[in-house]
Amino acid sequence: MASLLPSIALLLLTLPFPSISTSTSYITRHASALYLTTPNSPTNSPTNTSTRFTASGANIYWLGLDENVIPPPSTPPAPFYAPLNASYPTRGRITEAMSTVKIMGATTVRSQTLGVSVGNPLSVMPKLGEVNEGAWESMDWAVREAGRVGLRVFAPLTDNYDYYHGGKFVFLRWRGIDIGSAGSNIDPLVQQFYTNRTIIDDFKNYIRILLTHRNQFTNLTYAEDPTIFAYETGNELGGPTFGDKDVPAVWTHEILSYVKELAPTKLTIDGTYGINAEHLNLSSVDIFSDHFYPMDVDKLSAGVELVAGTDKVYLAAEYGWTPQTQSKTPMSEFFAWIEQRQNHFWSYFGHNVPDCKTFVDHNDGLALQYGNPKNPVNYTTQISKIRQHLFKMQGIAVDETLPPAPCPGN
Repeated sequence: MASLLPSIALLLLTLPFPSISTSTSYITRHASALYLTTPNSPTNSPTNTSTRFTASGANIYWLGLDENVIPPPSTPPAPFYAPLNASYPTRGRITEAMSTVKIMGATTVRSQTLGVSVGNPLSVMPKLGEVNEGAWESMDWAVREAGRVGLRVFAPLTDNYDYYHGGKFVFLRWRGIDIGSAGSNIDPLVQQFYTNRTIIDDFKNYIRILLTHRNQFTNLTYAEDPTIFAYETGNELGGPTFGDKDVPAVWTHEILSYVKELAPTKLTIDGTYGINAEHLNLSSVDIFSDHFYPMDVDKLSAGVELVAGTDKVYLAAEYGWTPQTQSKTPMSEFFAWIEQRQNHFWSYFGHNVPDCKTFVDHNDGLALQYGNPKNPVNYTTQISKIRQHLFKMQGIAVDETLPPAPCPGN
């Protein structure tokens, strides 16, 4: 194991934290390590104004567009698309989420809907080439609030599945290829997303619209804003068969090169579900990642071994945190293995702000509700372990206490 460490980045922070402003510093990669770097420092090497950075925290997929809350009656009525149960999260919910995961020890947040927003009336792009200006507010507020509390954000640019916020199947439908994502085997025409030049150009145009958007709260484009430190080709991308990693290297390189062309300070993540050996030598990739359901140290170590020698960063971008997701590897063993690496639990939910008495539920059984008095004892124990782990990733020891997280109300 020791021989692998240089290739996957030992990212423990040394305290005290250097006085680098989160509003002006960038996350950069040098070989297999990430650094917090001032703007005038070279991006290809660390300097005495740089410090190691740990990317660890939470998946909060709903920050741009939600599927869990029906807005209460109001005049005028809040935007809501009933067929997909889609609505915009309130500013209070977003503010509480950022404050809470910061209290938990997070340094970063991964959010699908800060990058994927196509195909329904509340999306950034409801129809091909059409931009819905009303969709930006919740996204802009999320980026603003992340920066305010000192968190960094990264987001996938599309989704492997046909969810409410859209993904590759929407781009296919826009060009007359109407197939669904249900089941483990899908029509081979799904590969047209990666190979059809018209569809690739449609996707790149969407990326351009996203990265050149100017945030109404920060006056920075998403390409300029250092709070957004990376973009990912997609969430759990694959081909016709689930888990096949069938994502062409030429497509991955083209998309990530385009991201770097539009946003030279951004890091890039290969969003293939698993480590595709054919992508290891792509110069456009900064970070490789994988997801863990259940927690699985064997799978984790195998992925790290594949990335070894590439001088790239390895990221555990999702893991299930509940007792049920520890059937293969206990949380304590999984955390011990990745203590000096980067990881994000799935998924955080808070109060239905401005209602500070009711928590938002999600139907996958993996919603982490920090501070919910209805949490079973074993869930509270797991949340405490996650908090201790996230702080340990920063070189900080905390006890099992869960400090209260304020609900912002109105």
